Amino acid sequence: MLDRRGQVSFRVIHDADRPFLEHVYASAREWEFQLTSWEPDAKADFLRRQFEAQDLHYQRVFPNVIRRIIALDGVDIGRLYVDRQDDCLRIVEFTLLPAYKGRGIGTDILRSLLNEAHGGKVPVRLMVEKNSPALRLYLRHDFVQTGEQGHHLMMEWRPNTGPREI
Repeated sequence: MLDRRGQVSFRVIHDADRPFLEHVYASAREWEFQLTSWEPDAKADFLRRQFEAQDLHYQRVFPNVIRRIIALDGVDIGRLYVDRQDDCLRIVEFTLLPAYKGRGIGTDILRSLLNEAHGGKVPVRLMVEKNSPALRLYLRHDFVQTGEQGHHLMMEWRPNTGPREI
């Protein structure tokens, strides 16, 4: 993927990437802490433990997930976990660091995944926190809510598989 934003690439995650992945996770949760008075050490400890729990959950629930670090011009900027199931393409995790949001990078990656799902004639499914800023991205791309689970919305995008005019 090459455009005015630079070269986006994806690379395999290694054990040495764990601190970066924790940093990406913490950055995605920063908006939740804007109105709290937690001490920095307590917040960091909480986020580390939450990352560990999430990582373990993903390994158990999505054993076939493809886990990649997103890079821009060779600089690590986020993470993408995709589970290509028989009946859908599931976005398990999709997070960019704050400095790279709002530049169209996430939109380009999402459109690529939607194109893949359209070609396979399968829906794209994901879960997003109800108050997450990422919700706007999914709504802009015609995802619809299909359910709720705790603080998360279950969302789906369906390809148009009807007949086309020539």
